Amino acid sequence: MFERSGLPAVRVLLFSDADVFAGTERHMFDLANGLKANGVEAAIASPTPSKLEEKAVAGGIQHIVIQKQGLIDKAAISRLTELLKSGEIDIIHAHNGRTMLSAALAVTKAKKGKAVATQHFLQPDHAARKGPKAVIFAAAHRWVSGKLSHYVAISDAVRDAMVARNEAPASRVTTIHNGMPPINTSAFLQATEVRKALGVPDGSVFILCAARLEKEKDISTLIKAISSAYRPDKPIFCAVAGTGQLREQLQSEIQALGAEAYIHILGFRDDVLNLMSACDLFVLPSLAEPFGLVVIEAMALGKAVICTDAGGPREIVVNGSTGILVPPADPAALAKAISGLVNNPDEMAIMASAGLARYNSQFTAQRMAHEMIQLYTRVLTS
Repeated sequence: MFERSGLPAVRVLLFSDADVFAGTERHMFDLANGLKANGVEAAIASPTPSKLEEKAVAGGIQHIVIQKQGLIDKAAISRLTELLKSGEIDIIHAHNGRTMLSAALAVTKAKKGKAVATQHFLQPDHAARKGPKAVIFAAAHRWVSGKLSHYVAISDAVRDAMVARNEAPASRVTTIHNGMPPINTSAFLQATEVRKALGVPDGSVFILCAARLEKEKDISTLIKAISSAYRPDKPIFCAVAGTGQLREQLQSEIQALGAEAYIHILGFRDDVLNLMSACDLFVLPSLAEPFGLVVIEAMALGKAVICTDAGGPREIVVNGSTGILVPPADPAALAKAISGLVNNPDEMAIMASAGLARYNSQFTAQRMAHEMIQLYTRVLTS
C-alpha cells in the first residue's frame, strides 16, 4: 500500500516493555503480521525473555531487544534514538505510557522519525492518580502528547475517554478497532469431547465466559443471571474460564445459590478458543470494556454473544442482529437475554451467523492493518 501511495519502504517498530502476552501484546503480534502482509517492514521491540519475543521469532518477525529499566528508561531512549538516526526505523509505535515517554524522548533527541501511540485502556493507571503525583503525571503526559504525531484508540469509547480527560484533542486521535486473523481450529478437540471433559450434561445449552475474576468483569452478575435463568426442562451449563482475586468469593456465591451443578469456575485455561468453539453461547458481563477481543473471537467461531452495553462491545455487537446487549450490573436483564436465546435456538443460530459475517467484514487483522497503514501514511506526509 505504501508503494501505491508513492512513499518509499517504511519501517515500523511496535514497542512494548511487557514480558507477558496479554491482549496488547497479541494485538501487536497480529498487527505486525498484517503490516508485513501488506509490504510494510514491521519489527517488534520488547524485553527478553518474553512471550512476545518468542512469538515474534517463531513467526518470522524481526525482534529487537529493549529491556525495561525504570520510568525514564535511558537505555531504551538511547537505543530508539540510534534506530531512528540510522534510518533502521521511521515510526515508533508505542503501546503504553512508559513506552510512549521513551518514544517521545527518542524522536526529540534524534530530530528524525515519527512516534505514534495506541491507547488500549478506558482508564489507564495515570488517570487514577491523585494529589501531587497526579499533577506531575498530567504535565508529563501533556509533554509526551505534544511530541507524538498521533494517537490510536482501540474503540470510540477509549477515544472519547481520552478526549474527556484532555489527554489529546479529538483531531489527533483516530479509532482503529482491533482485528484478528481467522482462528485455526484444525488442532481443536471435537465439541463432544470438550463438553464431556467439562461435565456438560447431554441436552444442556453450554454457555461460556472467558474473563479475569476481578471486580470490573462482574462475574457475580453472570452467576446471579445463570441461576435465575436455569430451568430443569431447559438446562444450561455455564463455565467461566479465568483466574483472579475473586475466585473464592465467586465460588461461595455459586454455593450460596445452590448452583454448583451447572456453574463451574475453571480457573486459568490455555485452551479457551477450543472451549469457545465447543460452546453454544458466549457471555461477557463486564462493567465496561475498552474493546472486548474475546467477543470477536466468539463471533469468528460462529457463536452468538451477549455482552454489556458499555465500552467496546457496543461498537462490536449490533444489538438484536449479531448478538444482544444488556445494561451492565443488571442480573435480571442478563437472565432475560440468556433465557430468550436458550428458548429460541433458531434465533441464536441466526445471530451466530450474522456475527460471523460481521467479524469477516469489520474485525479482521487485514482490515486493522489497512487502517493502520493509512494512519502511518498521514503521519509521514504531514
